[in-house]
This record gives sequence, C-alpha cells and structure tokens, in this order.
Amino acid sequence: MGSSNSTMSKRDYYEVLGVSREASSSEVKRAYREKALQYHPDKNPGDAECEAAFKEVSEAFEILSDGEKRRLYDEHGHEGLSARGFGGGFTDIGDIFSRFGDIFEGSLFEGLFGGMGDSRGAGPHRGRDLRIDLEISLDDVLNGAQREIEIRRHRDCGTCDGSGAEPGTEPQTCVQCQGMGRVESSTGFFRVQRPCPRCHGVGSVITTPCAECDGEGRVVTSGDLEIDIPPGIHSGNQLRIPGQGDSGVKGGPAGDLYCRIAVRRHELFERLDNDVLLEVPVTFCDAALGAELDVPTLDGEEKLSIKPGTQSSEVLRIRRKGLPDLDDRGRGDQLVRVIVETPRKLSAEARKLFEELRGLDSDNGHPARQGFLDRIRDYLTGGSGEDEES
Repeated sequence: MGSSNSTMSKRDYYEVLGVSREASSSEVKRAYREKALQYHPDKNPGDAECEAAFKEVSEAFEILSDGEKRRLYDEHGHEGLSARGFGGGFTDIGDIFSRFGDIFEGSLFEGLFGGMGDSRGAGPHRGRDLRIDLEISLDDVLNGAQREIEIRRHRDCGTCDGSGAEPGTEPQTCVQCQGMGRVESSTGFFRVQRPCPRCHGVGSVITTPCAECDGEGRVVTSGDLEIDIPPGIHSGNQLRIPGQGDSGVKGGPAGDLYCRIAVRRHELFERLDNDVLLEVPVTFCDAALGAELDVPTLDGEEKLSIKPGTQSSEVLRIRRKGLPDLDDRGRGDQLVRVIVETPRKLSAEARKLFEELRGLDSDNGHPARQGFLDRIRDYLTGGSGEDEES
C-alpha cells in the first residue's frame, strides 16, 4: 500500500489523493485532510499498511501543494522530480508532522480523538524547509557573490511572540492529563502510555488564541535575505542556509532554506568543470606562419602564441585562467580551440598569390593529406585497403 523508493513503482500522486489533475490547491488540501484522517497512525495503531498509506498521501500532498514541484511533476512525472532531488517520500512519521505542522493544527484533527479541546496546543515541532532556485553568472562563479532575494515564509508572530496565546492570557493546564502530557490506558495485563489526545502531549491548551495569528504562533511574511555564493559553485549545487526556512511551531526550531544554483550560459566561454573553453577564429596565413593574438579571458586580455602549422580545431591552453575549485584546490585552465578560416572571397591579387603558393606547395608539409593519397593509391592498384590474412 505504501510507496516504493523506485520511481517506477510509485503511484500517480493525483490518484493517491483521489483528485483530478485540474484540482485547485484548496481541493488538494481538503483531499489530503480526508486521507490523513483515514490513515492517521494514532487512529490505526499498529497497522503497518495504514502507516505506509499515511506516508504516501503525505508525499503526494508535499508535491501537489507546491506550485513549482507540481508543475515539474505534471511535465516530467516522478523521474523529473527525482532528477531535481524531490519526491523522496517520508521515512519517519515525525518528519510529516514537522513539515505539515500547520496542516495538522486547528480543524484538521479536531474530533479525531473524541473532539476534545482545541488542538492549537500541539507541541513544539520544527519549521518546514524551503527551496528556491537562483540563477547566477559565470563571473559570480569566478569571484563569488552576494545576492539579495525576496522570500515569503512563516515567521514568529510578533503579537504573541510565537506562543499562540492572546497577549495577557496564558495556556491552561490540560484537564484530561492534568498537565502530564500523557494518558494511560489498559490492555489486558498491560498499561500503555500515549500522548494526551486533548493537548497533544504539551500538558496545556490555549483557550484564548492570538487574534493576529489565530493561535498558530506564526504569520506569513515577505522579506529580503542575502545569500552568499561561494566561488567555484556549479549548476545543480544546493546551498543550505540553516534556520532560514519556516519558523518552528510553539518554540520548535526553524527549518532550513535550500538554494539550488543555475549558472547562466556565457556568450563567449563554455564551462568544462573548472576549465573554460573559448573558440578563436584565425586566418589561414596566421595558422600557417604563426602569430601572436590578444584573446579574452575571465581576467581580461592575454597574449596567445599561435605556432606555425597550427591545425584547425587544435586546442591550446592558458594555465590558471579557468574557474576556481569549489574545494579551494586552485584554478582550472582556459582552453582555446583554434578555428582556421578559409577565405570565401579572394581579390585578383590574392588569388594570384594563392595560385603561386599552390605551385610551390609540396606534400611534405601535409602529412595527413599525403597519407590519405597513399591509401587511395594502394586501393586503386589492387589492394583492398585491408591487411591480407596470413
């Protein structure tokens, strides 16, 4: 009943929640609430299939409730999510409560254990991790950078300082567990302890919730955050910024912010790990006679010597003019691929000079051409072009 780690065996997320692909975000949330109530482990103690189903519907909700992840799933399925590091599922029930604490509060589980009290008293748990994509330039990779982003997230309510209680009021001791946070029940000869269903293990309940945050202890805010980009970073790398995700619930620790990097294509240079490649066109004469050229690098112009007889597509190297290593192990090189240009149009004088050059030219200066002609000659004079069998 549960989902597999293999993307091939995962069920369709829309099927898991029982919604259509056109379902709105509110419909997705409502469907998750119903499924979560159905399979919740506290409602089905010891039932491994229900626990697996609870994890599966939570995984589906994690993807379909996030606009970016839902778009990626709609376009590329489970494989697309896996390639971006999403859709890994949940291995721990506590992680689900940590991620969806705001969903599990309030009306979602009211009445699940007899309808006793207000579940706003749910205990501390970690805030949700957030993920963003950030595009940077090749110059940012070379030198490192600081980028300011705007981020929307849950932060502690300033009115109640994150307690969830209206200022001037205090949480009341839970009457069911007498403030212990746990209750006992008998099963045959055994006495079993479990979290109190009324206060969810906190030992107290909020009777007068904060009007600003409706008792959650958090509010959604938008603000700027500065991200440090280290030199040498690659597309696809993720930066973890601890504590900059959603704030925790009822004093729990904040989640983290994960920033996925994408490096823009440069107009001149192609990145090859820590090396960069530049294609430089040279004239036929410069390739034949040799020349010294000014070529651009990431640090400015550099002199590059073209040796006489340089061939088209030959790659030259300028040491330590590439990109820094992310682990601080020095810089790569700049590779220069020479592209010999054959003139498309010749003046009468230039054509005359080339005709004279052709008359003076010998096969000694063209070993590849001479080898090709020798193979053709052997083939036409009776050879098959292949070695004879002994």
